[in-house]
Amino acid sequence: MPTIKDIAKRAGVSHGTVSNVLNRRGNVSAEKIKLVEQAAKELGYQINSQASQLRSGTSRHVCVIVPRIDMTKYSELYAGIEQELGQQEITLELLCTNGLEYVEQRLLSKALSRNPTAVILVSSLLKNKESVPEGTRMIMLDRYVKGFPKQSVFASFDYAKAGKEIAEKCVRDGNKNIAVLCEDVSFTGDKRFVEAVSEVFESEGCYFEVFAAPDAMKFNRAFDVLYAADSFDAVIAMSNEDVDSLHMANRYNPDVKLPVIYAVVNKEFGLVDENCYEMNYKLMGHRIAENILEKREDKKEENIMEAGSFRSRPRYLVKKEETLRLLSVKNATSKAIRRLLPLFKKQSGIEVKIIEVPYDELRRMVSKMQAGQETVFDLVRIDMAWMEKDGERIYQKLDSDSLPMRNVVQKLIPGISKEYSMIHGAQYAIPLDACVQMLFCRKDLFENELIKREFYEKYKRKLEVPKTFAEYNQAASFFTQKYNRRSPTVYGHTLTYGRSFVAACEVMLRYYEKNKSVFDSRGKVCVCSEEMKAAFRTCLESCKYATNDTHLWWRETANMFSDGMTAMNITFSNYASDMVHSVNAKAAGKIIFSEVPGGQPLLGGGSIGITKSSSKTAECCQFFEWLYADETAEMVTYLGGFIPNRNMVKNAEVIELYPWIEDIGKMLEKGKRRNRETVNAKFDEFAFEDIIGSAFMNVIFEAAEVEAALKDAQKLCDDMFN
Repeated sequence: MPTIKDIAKRAGVSHGTVSNVLNRRGNVSAEKIKLVEQAAKELGYQINSQASQLRSGTSRHVCVIVPRIDMTKYSELYAGIEQELGQQEITLELLCTNGLEYVEQRLLSKALSRNPTAVILVSSLLKNKESVPEGTRMIMLDRYVKGFPKQSVFASFDYAKAGKEIAEKCVRDGNKNIAVLCEDVSFTGDKRFVEAVSEVFESEGCYFEVFAAPDAMKFNRAFDVLYAADSFDAVIAMSNEDVDSLHMANRYNPDVKLPVIYAVVNKEFGLVDENCYEMNYKLMGHRIAENILEKREDKKEENIMEAGSFRSRPRYLVKKEETLRLLSVKNATSKAIRRLLPLFKKQSGIEVKIIEVPYDELRRMVSKMQAGQETVFDLVRIDMAWMEKDGERIYQKLDSDSLPMRNVVQKLIPGISKEYSMIHGAQYAIPLDACVQMLFCRKDLFENELIKREFYEKYKRKLEVPKTFAEYNQAASFFTQKYNRRSPTVYGHTLTYGRSFVAACEVMLRYYEKNKSVFDSRGKVCVCSEEMKAAFRTCLESCKYATNDTHLWWRETANMFSDGMTAMNITFSNYASDMVHSVNAKAAGKIIFSEVPGGQPLLGGGSIGITKSSSKTAECCQFFEWLYADETAEMVTYLGGFIPNRNMVKNAEVIELYPWIEDIGKMLEKGKRRNRETVNAKFDEFAFEDIIGSAFMNVIFEAAEVEAALKDAQKLCDDMFN
């Protein structure tokens, strides 16, 4: 294998320069970086990451030690850890003890000898005898072990809560004779679970028996339960594997009736049995990895505690044959909902016919709806920018105190803007496909050492995700081949301005960076301000670094970013899924997401409400409950749409596919659209955006200068609002 000396000789540079380039440190010019990388490539040099870590005095190595790698919860745990640490140049090692103490002692000793960053341990021991190197973080999962340093972390689920809630449900369902399966009551999680179960059953006068045995004996436990002298009404199991064992044992003795099974299972995707109590081990993996990276605000806390739960789903005690008609814009959310509607009909008896139309057609149809006039639609989805003008006119006022509406509101992401639902202090709608503008950048470009160095040499500052539009335009220029022939992308970013209200979203995003209202002190709309002129000019400069094609919608520019044509893309979050759905997406897995430059994003998406002419309010509310339930929201979001259910921001399966959803709540809370500060009764947000967007398009297409276009826009605002 070639050495650093060989590379230095081929590149014509010093040993120190080669070392700095290969280890990504030091002040090395772009020219020398290219020489070293080219020489290393020609010689077939592969840097040894572990040797590099040792030379730098650090060990970026994390060891995960579990009893069984074939158990669902542990494979999901590892997947969650890997998702967080895998992109941080941290080496992960997975070791299996088979639940044997002597094997665990040997593997733990081996792991600690490498001076790792952290060891994550699901132990079969009650006390540790190994010396832990200073700087190594010990994280014990589910089973507390004595003898580790005081700063060690104990991570677990709330097994006492799980035991109590499962036992209470078991009793409510009428069971009196119950078997409880666990591994070892000496283990912390098992002990807390069994104690909580016992307390409930003893207080309710139920007979119960605990079957404790190592996981390797799970089939023995299952047969013991089925062949008990007195048959059990129910079984409480503590793993997916215990459930499988019970079903397998029953196949060998089909004459024995299988008891009702209540189980603690790993969080599953899609529909699950109502007796399954889910614990999200993939999410736990994320939390542990965040603790190692010290990303969480609670990083100084000693323990990590997560709660499990039964799936909450609406109950339809009386099925009623009925048909609802829903009018919606045609988008990813409406498509996903349509695919899931057969399940709602089966559960409730209610058929929902969804009519999907293009955005412009929906606008026309909603504009023609008159207050009190009959319409064939029971439910209508409108753009949230139309709420001020159209919401009160076409929607019934919702009873916020009714049980169905309380259930729905409790499901919403905390802090989601009332602009989606409230008019004059009353609720008329519910946020449907709520979204917010976000910035997406190519991770592989922004973290490339050669590109970073070239950027520094040109602008004398670090290449970072832009926080202002001045920084944004500078980065966009750097990544545009017209202005930088070595740029790896043709254009620096995307710009969407093919329709007036679409173009307005580009302009107003830059205007709000100035923290300026469009209303003056008297409540008059004022657009001939220096701030608005500056926003127009900043947006015009952005046009230089984008394609000349006039894009009509955000999906088109999202596809450009996905295809690798641009380095950055500002778009609404509900179009971000388009960037990873394509099989040939060049940006997939290489995306950094952040808040928009200036930190003042616009809200988007729509709201859904019940039309004034509908006589099926109760059925519509049942539909709302189903739509916002965890299982429905999860599947709609997984299919590329979005329902703002609070549990989506911590759904590991969804976040794995769409990582920006983890931060969507914070972004939505920062967003704005309907001007809350207005005291102008005539103001119409959508009409205002049409005026601003049209003015900007006139400037782009050279029909007017900035000042003249804004003067014309001001006249229109005066006529309509002032």
